[in-house]
Amino acid sequence: MKKSRSVLLAIGAFLLANLKWILSILKFSKFGTTIISMGITLWAYAMFYGWKFAVALVYLIFVHEMGHVIAAKRKGIATSPAVFIPFAGAFIAMKDMPRDAKTEAYLAYGGPLAGMIAFLPALPLYWYTQDPFWGLVIYLGAMLNLFNLLPISPLDGGRIVSVLSTKIWFIGLVGLGVMLFANPGPITVFIFIIGLITWYNRLRAGYQQKILQYERERIADFQQSIAKWPTLESTWDIRTQMNAEVNAINQEDLKKFYVPFFQDKKRLQRDCKRLDKVYLNRKWELFRMWEREPVLYYDSDPNRPIPSDALRDGERAAQERLAELDEQMHQLTTYYDAPASTKWKVLVAYLGLAAVLSAFFVYAQQILHR
Repeated sequence: MKKSRSVLLAIGAFLLANLKWILSILKFSKFGTTIISMGITLWAYAMFYGWKFAVALVYLIFVHEMGHVIAAKRKGIATSPAVFIPFAGAFIAMKDMPRDAKTEAYLAYGGPLAGMIAFLPALPLYWYTQDPFWGLVIYLGAMLNLFNLLPISPLDGGRIVSVLSTKIWFIGLVGLGVMLFANPGPITVFIFIIGLITWYNRLRAGYQQKILQYERERIADFQQSIAKWPTLESTWDIRTQMNAEVNAINQEDLKKFYVPFFQDKKRLQRDCKRLDKVYLNRKWELFRMWEREPVLYYDSDPNRPIPSDALRDGERAAQERLAELDEQMHQLTTYYDAPASTKWKVLVAYLGLAAVLSAFFVYAQQILHR
């Protein structure tokens, strides 16, 4: 063991000494980040558990992530290269978000499915050699992918069952909470917290829709106002009115806390007032900027004023925000909609994969206990 660690330390020292040259070579590679992070993770696991375990674990994680990449590619969704994090796993980032939960479930399912395929060669290898190491590979592969199938976001299982019902996330939270109580760990705690936040946000979807709809109304009012300004003969009245409204709303106390669910009516009034404040101040700032902007004309013709750059920028920003609101509304209203046939297919595929992985997990335990 000491000799093995000495070799690993020597390799680590060599890599550190030549890190500059290694990085300069890999940075030109599309998979440079994957290779570097994989190497660091492999070395970290090997330092604690030995090379055989490290290679097996990194291999299983890598194939799992490649399952997501292949699934994303089949759906035309670009992804970043896989990035490994020692003792935490690996992840890929989607450059384009899926348009619905059905597509997201397809992407999520690719990981555990590929993860299961990854350890299947260990079965004949164990039967032929009777080496318990191959039983360990089966055990690791089944355990990692079973854990990922827990119905809790952000795990793959949570993203798969979201097509069925996001209410299932609560069951996943309860299950993970029991695991956390029995065997606490930083990764489990982190996943539990993220899952709790995601579940809570989904519970608040109805409230959030009301806020988004109200903001759309504020933007519509903002657009109508700035469209009228160039037609005004005098800006004195509107300046006086807006100045008074801004001063009044800026003096209001909008920091009071209201308990979600129990005081949603008062909470909604407060949040709408906050949006009033944001867009009124934004309109006031744009108005003052527009007033200071010199008026230019096409060919010096007073009947052909050139559109204001300030108002044009304000309109563009409003349109961009409207597009963001539309996307958020889609996420809240129709993102999780799916026909019954799709839900049945997802349910059968999910339970089937979980059952097969569970069988492999039990089989691997029997091998290791012999």
